[in-house]
Amino acid sequence: MLRKRSYLIIATLIIITYIFITGVVLFGVQHPTANEYLTETDPYRFWGESYTQEQVALVEDGDTALKIRLDWIAQANNSIDLAYHSLHDGIVTDVLLASLIEAADRGVQIRILMDGIFHGLYFSQYDLRYLFQFHPNIEYRLYEPLDLLRPWTWNNRLHDKLMIVDDKFALISGRNLGDRYYLPPTKGKNIAIDRDLILYNLDQKLLPSSGIAQMKDYFNMLWTHPYTANQKVKQTRRTKQRAVQKQVQLSSKLKIARTTHPEYFTDTTTWIKLNSVPAKQITLIHNPIQRGNKEPWVWAELVRLMELADTLVIIQSPYVIPTKAMLKYIDSQALISKEITLTTNSLAISPNFFAVSGYLAKKNLIETYITQVWEYFGPGSLHAKAIAIDNELSIIGSFNIDARSSFLSTETMIVVHSEELNHLLRQAIKERISTTDTVLENYPPPISWHKALGVRVIQPLVKIFDYLL
Repeated sequence: MLRKRSYLIIATLIIITYIFITGVVLFGVQHPTANEYLTETDPYRFWGESYTQEQVALVEDGDTALKIRLDWIAQANNSIDLAYHSLHDGIVTDVLLASLIEAADRGVQIRILMDGIFHGLYFSQYDLRYLFQFHPNIEYRLYEPLDLLRPWTWNNRLHDKLMIVDDKFALISGRNLGDRYYLPPTKGKNIAIDRDLILYNLDQKLLPSSGIAQMKDYFNMLWTHPYTANQKVKQTRRTKQRAVQKQVQLSSKLKIARTTHPEYFTDTTTWIKLNSVPAKQITLIHNPIQRGNKEPWVWAELVRLMELADTLVIIQSPYVIPTKAMLKYIDSQALISKEITLTTNSLAISPNFFAVSGYLAKKNLIETYITQVWEYFGPGSLHAKAIAIDNELSIIGSFNIDARSSFLSTETMIVVHSEELNHLLRQAIKERISTTDTVLENYPPPISWHKALGVRVIQPLVKIFDYLL
């Protein structure tokens, strides 16, 4: 009996060591560079001379973000492509999914791509797998599904948030599918303050150089990539019955929502036309698709653009955790003459315990590069990711300023040359700063003793494994 127990302990230790080395330690050993990428790409390709065929718009509030998604689904004629990191239980998710199924019922071809671990198709949402698979007009795939035998694949995560409808509309966002990204704040729930960038095609024909075309090309690359799996489930009478029951359940929730909240089911075409502005150039940047540490294409590009700024850089990021591998791309002399402002989450309201611990551990370092650091104190917490360069470029998407976004996850950001959009973005970020200032002066939220103590205790560990944050 003792021998069997010893064997079990040894086997467990071997498995833990195997996971720790291949899933943790290896990622801190070597980081590939983006030097070749920077050499081969033109840093001035983000500026244009004349206006493009697409208008762009910012969506700051969750209400409008939800209305636009529901309206686009209702307007779709041919296709809807969605890429999301995660899906969370809630009425927003149910209503959006029910609307997608309704569109599929009328013949719209729908492709849903989600991260292979954090997709959220578990427990009460598991029946969605059956519903997606059995519907003739819906396809769903998972990027890098969980493989217990290969821990080095666990960090290769899909972090993009994209939606493309026909050749007419597209958006890039920080918003996942869940109530906290769209609904007003409620007691005890931390809402996510986020942002969408909308692309609206004015012409019938979509040019290959357009922003929407670039997004479709990127989505297709992910969709057909060897890391993306079409996980089939066995078709039985029971699984088909569960798919039908799930569809009926979602349809019922959609019907109730239309009755109780008709304001969410409105035509948003007028809103988009009134709030969209012209753009001279729209360019998608993204990380390479590879396992292990990726070449940090997005991070290298963002740093290069910040260094090219004349005077002003404004950054908004929920997490800011610069590592040694990231700092290699920063020329401090090129940034010294810039006025760089950062807005990020404070310890008091950050929902990510490890990320805010990493930020606080690096705060002194951050302040050597940043002119002003503003910490957001609510309501809710920041989840939007954006950079404004001077009064010309706006950069919006899924990228957090940390090692996970730089080296591990798939990430997308859209760079827009538009003085009008840049003005709107700077204004939106500054409104959060002014709110933060008011909160700090009048009613700074208290930090619980156990959260403050936990951060202090965990910081030494976070410093060692910052390359995974």
